[in-house]
Amino acid sequence: MITTEHLTRKFGTLVAVDRLNIEIKEGDIYGFLGPNGAGKTTTIRMLSTLIKPTSGTACIMGFDVRKEPNRARRAIGIMPERPGFYEEMTGRKQLRFYGEFYKLPRPKLDTRIEDLMARMGLSRFIDAAIKTYSHGMRKRLAIAQALLHDPRILILDEPSTGLDPAGVQEFRELIRTLNKEGYTIFLSSHMLPEIQQLCNRVGILRRGQLVAEDTIDNLRDQLIARSSDRITVVATGINDVILENVRAIDGVASADRSEWGMMVLAEQGTSVQADVNDVLVRSGAKVTAFTTLQPTLEDVFLDITGGETDV
Repeated sequence: MITTEHLTRKFGTLVAVDRLNIEIKEGDIYGFLGPNGAGKTTTIRMLSTLIKPTSGTACIMGFDVRKEPNRARRAIGIMPERPGFYEEMTGRKQLRFYGEFYKLPRPKLDTRIEDLMARMGLSRFIDAAIKTYSHGMRKRLAIAQALLHDPRILILDEPSTGLDPAGVQEFRELIRTLNKEGYTIFLSSHMLPEIQQLCNRVGILRRGQLVAEDTIDNLRDQLIARSSDRITVVATGINDVILENVRAIDGVASADRSEWGMMVLAEQGTSVQADVNDVLVRSGAKVTAFTTLQPTLEDVFLDITGGETDV
C-alpha cells in the first residue's frame, strides 16, 4: 500500500530523511516513531505529495508521488496534527469545500457528509461554525475530512494529541474499527502506549534514517536477548545479610531492597530466579511473588534511539 525506496529529502545541507525504505502492507496499522527532528513530519509531507523527494521514490498503491501525485493523493486520507479549518465555516461547508477538490458529485458528497458527521457524533453541530467546536470535535471533524473521498489509506499524525483520557480511548477504538473495515493506517504518534496498543508493525526513525522496523513483539524479543533480567521479588524479612547472600549468587549483577521486597538484576544470559528463591527461603524471608519485568515499547525505543526521548 505504501512503499519507499531510498527516499531522501534535503533542505540545503540538512538531510531530513536519509534513504528511507519502508513497506506498509494492506491491513497494517503501522506505527511511525522517532525523536523530534528525526524526519517523521518530512516523511509524511512527501507521502502526502506536499513536498517532493530530493531523490528516491515513494509509491502509494503503486502510484509514484512525483510522477502521479493526483492519483496518489486520491488514495490517501490525511489527518494532520493541527488541522487547518476555516473558522467561520460550518462543519458541513468545510467538508463540502474539501470534497469539491475531489470533484465528488454534489448529491453523493452531501450524503457522505451527513453520514460521516453522524458517525463522528457531530450531527448536532453540522451547521455550527467550526470556531465553536471543542478540541475533540475538531479532531473528529478532521477524521471525517480524511475519510470524505473514501481513500484506502489513512495517514494520521498525532491523532490523540490534546485529548482527555476518554477522548484518547474513543480515538483508539475508532482506529481499530476503521482498520477492521479495510483501511490501512499509517500512524505517527509520540504516545508510545497508543502505538503499543494499536500497531501490528512499527518503524523507528533516528536522524532521518530507519533504525528498526518489525513487530513490537519481535523488537522486544531482540532487546530481551541482549538485556539483563530485572526481577521483582515481593517478600518480607529482607535484611542486610540476606541481601549480601543474594548478591553472592553467580549471575546476580545487583540486588537492592525495595518497598515491596527486593529488586534483582541478573547478568546477561543468566537465569538466577531459582537460586535467589532458594537463598531467600533458607534465610527465613517470606516470599510472595517473583516477577521478571518485560521490556515495554518505551524500553525498546530508548534502546534503539540511544536515549533520545522526545518523540
